[in-house]
Amino acid sequence: MPEVIENKKERVPARAIPILPVRDTVLFPHAVLPLTVGRESSILLIQALGEDKTVVVVAQRDAQVDNPQPSDLHHIGTLATIHKVVKMPNQSLFVFTEGTERVALGEFNQLTPYMTATVALMDESGSDPSPELEALQRNVLLQFQEIVKVSPTLSDELQTIALNIDDAGRLVDFIASSLPFLSTTDKQELLETPDIAARLHRLHKHLVKESEVQQLRSKIQT
Repeated sequence: MPEVIENKKERVPARAIPILPVRDTVLFPHAVLPLTVGRESSILLIQALGEDKTVVVVAQRDAQVDNPQPSDLHHIGTLATIHKVVKMPNQSLFVFTEGTERVALGEFNQLTPYMTATVALMDESGSDPSPELEALQRNVLLQFQEIVKVSPTLSDELQTIALNIDDAGRLVDFIASSLPFLSTTDKQELLETPDIAARLHRLHKHLVKESEVQQLRSKIQT
C-alpha cells in the first residue's frame, strides 16, 4: 500500500503520481469520464499502473501539442481513479476514469517514459451556509433544469441527479461536467475556482448566456 497523507477530505498518495495529459477535456471531481488514450507515453503510463490505479488527469494548454511537457499543462488538475481499461483494435486504450479531488501540481519527479509529480489538494472555501449561497444554488439549479428541458441532447435524468445533490460545490461540478456547450477553457476556469460561491456565480453566467441563445434559436425557428 502506498504511503498516504491524512487530509480532512481525502487521503492523497505522498509519492509522485502519474500525470495523464488530455486534450480538450476537463475531468471534474466525482465525475466519471471515458478517455481514449493513444499517445505512447500515456499508454505506457496506463500499462505501468499496479494495484494502485491513481493518476492525475490534467488538461493541456494547447491541444495541438503531441508531446506535452510540464509547461504545456495547466497547473490545476484532478486526482482520479482508473476503474477499467479496454484495449482497442487500433492499439489505443479506452479508459474509464473517476475524478476524486482538485489538486495543484507540485514538483515533477519524472518526465519519461511518462510524467509524474507530487500534488497538493486544493482547499475549497465559500461553502458556509448563507442566504446568498442558497439563492445562488437554487438559481443555478433552475437554469440547468430549463436548459435540460429544451435541449435535444441532454437527458432528463440529469435533472433528477442534480436535484438530489445538496452540496453546492458538487452541484457546480456535476452541472459543469454535463454541459456540452462549455468550452475547455470555461471548464478549466471552473475547476481552478476553489471558492464555491465564486464558482456558482461563474457557472450561473454561462447558464444564463446559454438560455438566451436557446431562446433566440427558438424564435428564429418559429
